Amino acid sequence: MVTFREDNEINCYIAMTGEHKVVTLLIVYFALVSLFSIPSNADEWQERKIQQALFEMYNLNNVAAHQHFKEVLNSQPFHPLAPMAELATDWLKNQEELGYQEGNRILASRIDSVLTIYHDKLKANPQNGELEFYYGCTYGLKARLSLGEKDYLGVLINGYNAVRYIKAAERHQPDFIELQIPFGVFNYYVGISRGYMQIASWIMNTSGSKEEGLAQMRYAAHNARYSCYEARSILAMVTLYFEGDYKSTLYYAEMMASDFPNNPYYNYLAGEALIQMGRFAEAEKQIKRIKQLLPKLKPKTQKEYWSKLHQLQGSLALKKGDLATAEKELRAVIDNYDQEMDVQLGFALLRLGNVYDLTGRRELAVQCYQRAYGLKNRSQACQLAKLYLKTPYTQ
Repeated sequence: MVTFREDNEINCYIAMTGEHKVVTLLIVYFALVSLFSIPSNADEWQERKIQQALFEMYNLNNVAAHQHFKEVLNSQPFHPLAPMAELATDWLKNQEELGYQEGNRILASRIDSVLTIYHDKLKANPQNGELEFYYGCTYGLKARLSLGEKDYLGVLINGYNAVRYIKAAERHQPDFIELQIPFGVFNYYVGISRGYMQIASWIMNTSGSKEEGLAQMRYAAHNARYSCYEARSILAMVTLYFEGDYKSTLYYAEMMASDFPNNPYYNYLAGEALIQMGRFAEAEKQIKRIKQLLPKLKPKTQKEYWSKLHQLQGSLALKKGDLATAEKELRAVIDNYDQEMDVQLGFALLRLGNVYDLTGRRELAVQCYQRAYGLKNRSQACQLAKLYLKTPYTQ
């Protein structure tokens, strides 16, 4: 079992939410950051429970993770992490068991009561940096709900509150390394965005620099006590989908797969990177590992990873020139796509468009590129789709 620890001699030893979930707008990670930031006043029993919860969560056992956090919530002394952690893992558990829509509905019905807990605690104990941090992260979770509804004004308002309280935590507890994650994520997202998000960066007095955001996340990945794991998970995702930096994707994904071997998410990310790097035999090993893990997953999670398997197999076939197989596999992703976020869909559309271009079906290719570009999710797929709308893809 992974030991989450602090060691002055060693950085956090090479080890999801991760994804857990791949997202379009990265402000979602305000919602989960607090799960990896343990306050200094945790007693030994609470610390042990939290370590167990984190390990279960990264291995996709959200039921067990939620139970551990629930026990911490019901214990004494009051633990600042507990209300947010119990709420967030309940959300993940419900999404897995009931689906995204019902999971989000339950979250929406509960989140204001958790915000009230932090509000009342801060009234009694103002300028408590840990309370401010978790209060801000709970607002991040509310921004996550707005994101799922494509309520971008709600994302902005709740995201503003998230940053406001997290920045207050920084003022009152400036040495809290875990703060690098929310600031890094926010700066990165603003850096790849336009319009009102740039204004938001000015209002919130953050750099809005993509490069600084990446640097902050890398710092956390190698120096933070608990959020090093979440930082690595985020970096594996953003370097794949938004940066096209496949070497970095592989580096972080393999770290996470090593320490959390029951979570196929990291095998999927590593497989995607290996395919794009032309390392096909290694990619096939990642595909085989996902297939081995499938029977252990919950039914809704199985469905998600069948989609990811089709994506990997179709992308690999495209690179190898087996266009009939590539078309079949990528169509299976697109025709049955029901995931909440659309980054993977964008790449499936892009690559199916590539297949159509290579087989002389330009009109169908253009339709795929238009759909991929129309997602407007700022991924590499959107950028490449725009390019291939003008110039057909050639291998």
